[in-house]
Amino acid sequence: MIYEDKKIRMQEQVLEYKRGFKWHILPYDEITHAYLRIEEVRGRICCCVANFDMHFLVVKMEAGEMIKMEASSREAVKRILKELEERNPSIEIGYKKQES
Repeated sequence: MIYEDKKIRMQEQVLEYKRGFKWHILPYDEITHAYLRIEEVRGRICCCVANFDMHFLVVKMEAGEMIKMEASSREAVKRILKELEERNPSIEIGYKKQES
């Protein structure tokens, strides 16, 4: 195994992610685009409201499917993106605005 995070594992030829109780497999050569997504989550704690950031790895597959995977931190996603780029240099790394 190359790298393992909360619900994401990088193997020699595939990226694995966990959704529910099942692990899913994504071959590196089928991933066309990948980027970091940060979502703000508001939570009520006792007598105040706190903000938390959740970090996700988002990948787009050849078939057009978009998959969002939860990660433990921004650094974890950046490391995964770097590994993805090394495994398959044709993967577009970074967010780009979708055209309508």
